Formats: sequence, C-alpha cells, structure tokens
Amino acid sequence: MNFDFAYLVPIVAIIGGITYAIFNLYFKSCRQAAGSEGSTALTHALAESNATNAALLEKLTSLDTRLVAIERTLSEVG
Repeated sequence: MNFDFAYLVPIVAIIGGITYAIFNLYFKSCRQAAGSEGSTALTHALAESNATNAALLEKLTSLDTRLVAIERTLSEVG
C-alpha cells in the first residue's frame, strides 16, 4: 500500500484556507461589534429613537382613548 503524500498538500491547503476565512470573518465581526458598543453617536441615536417611539406611543394611546369615546357615543345614538 503506497500513498503519495503530494496529494494531501492541496487538500490541507484548501481546508486551511477555508478555516482561515471563517476565523477572519468571525474576528472581524467581533471587532465591529466591540467598536460600535462604545460609540457615543450610536448611543445618542438610540436614545433619540426611544424618545420618538415613546412620543408616538403616547399619541397613539390618546387617539385610542378618543376613538373609544367616539364609538361609545355612536353606539348610544344608534
């Protein structure tokens, strides 16, 4: 049984290249996530978005209350 190890070199190179690409993407995404966590601009944008969402929720709640009152009036008339 004679096995030529020259055939093994390209297989190991392909597996190593794929492994390197996977680890490279993983660590790149980790670096991007770590960089965005400390960003003051991102924190400010999220706080502004939360404030806007809270204001919209308050307005929708008041509209819902008014709609319930209108429905009650219409059901009493009809």
